[in-house]
Amino acid sequence: MVPPSLPLPDTTPGSQSSTVSFSDSRPSPASCSTTVATNVLLVLMIRNRSPGRTASPVARVVAVYDRGLGFDSVVLSHDLAKGHTTAGLDQSVLVRTDGTGAAERNLAATAASYPGLVLEPTDTGVADSLSEAPPEVWINLAVIVVLLGYLLLSIANKLVATTAQRRNEIATLRLNGTTPRQILAMMRREAAVIGAAAVTTGVLLSAIPLALLGVGFLERPWPAGPAWLLPALAALVVCTVFLTVELPTRQALRTAPAHALAARE
Repeated sequence: MVPPSLPLPDTTPGSQSSTVSFSDSRPSPASCSTTVATNVLLVLMIRNRSPGRTASPVARVVAVYDRGLGFDSVVLSHDLAKGHTTAGLDQSVLVRTDGTGAAERNLAATAASYPGLVLEPTDTGVADSLSEAPPEVWINLAVIVVLLGYLLLSIANKLVATTAQRRNEIATLRLNGTTPRQILAMMRREAAVIGAAAVTTGVLLSAIPLALLGVGFLERPWPAGPAWLLPALAALVVCTVFLTVELPTRQALRTAPAHALAARE
């Protein structure tokens, strides 16, 4: 963490040791106006060295940016951050070429001349791949999946119990001349209404918070993520509703109407 202090008065040219950029959404005192071209005092903790050792360089603010994905509240220049790392080496270097074959060959040759340097594309064609996600992401995803699984199981049990309690209603309809096919058609229509209502309600309730998060982090009202996720969740909800209504209904139709009504007595 790099906490900035109050802006310092402008010093003579060349007295700033480096440059720095700030997020306009970072929490700071009202008197700390980090605008472009002002000088700020940075308090840097030097880790893996003598305890308590700090550095306080004066840096020039060169940009104030909107907070986005991949950035934190403070962005330091390369020269300033290099002296406060363990090895003093860069972990990665981003390179953009003109896309020609000659540029790619020259870049590959340059990478091969440095042992340990690996050349990897930043865009593998799978924008939402989790193959390189850290373990924390997988743990959070597993917890969310388990919680959603328990929620889906509780809803399925509720629908099964509600449908099973209607066996007397189904028996009465059969005694009044309703065929099993007509009863199945009626229950399927009810399942379709329940599934459509569940999907519509879920989309509407999540649209507003997702739009606010998208505007805040991505500057667009739609969130990041795979396009197949919403249809897959909708299909899962609809299939769950149909199965939890269809199976108890077929079980009730296997019982003779007179026996079902007698069991109620």
